[in-house]
Amino acid sequence: METKTLILPKLETISEIYTELGTSETKLEQDVKILKEWMRKQPHLPDPDDDEKKVDEKRIKNILLTCKNSLEKTKAVLDGHYTIKRLVPEYFSNWDPTAPELIQSIQQSCYFPFPKPTHEGNRVSLYCVRDGYTDGKYVHGDVNKLCFMTLDLRIGKLDTFKKEIIIMDYKNTTMNQIAAALPNIKKVVESAQAAFPLRAHSIHVINTTSFVQPLLNLMLSLLKKKINERVFIHKSVEDLKNYIDPSVLPLNFGGTYPKTSDEMIADWQDELIKHREWFLIQSSIVADNSKRPKNSRNSLDHLENTITGGSFRKLDVD
Repeated sequence: METKTLILPKLETISEIYTELGTSETKLEQDVKILKEWMRKQPHLPDPDDDEKKVDEKRIKNILLTCKNSLEKTKAVLDGHYTIKRLVPEYFSNWDPTAPELIQSIQQSCYFPFPKPTHEGNRVSLYCVRDGYTDGKYVHGDVNKLCFMTLDLRIGKLDTFKKEIIIMDYKNTTMNQIAAALPNIKKVVESAQAAFPLRAHSIHVINTTSFVQPLLNLMLSLLKKKINERVFIHKSVEDLKNYIDPSVLPLNFGGTYPKTSDEMIADWQDELIKHREWFLIQSSIVADNSKRPKNSRNSLDHLENTITGGSFRKLDVD
């Protein structure tokens, strides 16, 4: 479903992505049917045939692609996806993009995708604190909720992509914001990994300051060595053009895409609001762990431990 906020890769690029993963549109459709049949047999997972709380086939398909076409890994990820949404309600419940606190949050800071994909079919996303941000009104939980809503809309409804490229812009970040983020960073990373295990291409950090470094150090400690090698800290926004096609980047990031990042954020906010009813339903589609089989491979205890302070898994990349 191509929109003005998300231009899909060209058909030939999508075909190349499928070929690289050893699949095709026909095989993906067959595999999605297999996965839906598997979900029907899992009493704790959402019913894929429920007309009211509909499980999007697009979501299953995108997770399958993220799992490099492995049915068994996709089953584990689907289990984790719906389980984590139950375990961390502060990030995954009350998904109303018209709620005053979320409108205020997106005016302060935002994580959102750039409209145009790269030539290879990768999606570039930007996290930034916006100009004019008011420090005293910052609520870190609302920022995280919007991040997960954005990922959910992309994967469940709108996007098709190969890997994720993330730009993190700390230009307007304050010490108070870093202080609010530090105690929660492990929970955020682990929740993201369980619910949305994206294939990471690279991470680009710009406009850092000395007080941002502790947050970056903690984030890097959660990443495997392989992805650490794909983290680039830039002295200037102009450096991004050496790694990302300028036609993808907004005007204020040295690019030639005919919009600024603020204009892109406004478009993305419209997209979120457009899907309000969908969001309200999605935040209620979660695992019912009272029905979880005792021999379930994706143990609830493990997920609870990782979220509440136990051992944290490293982020996977390929």
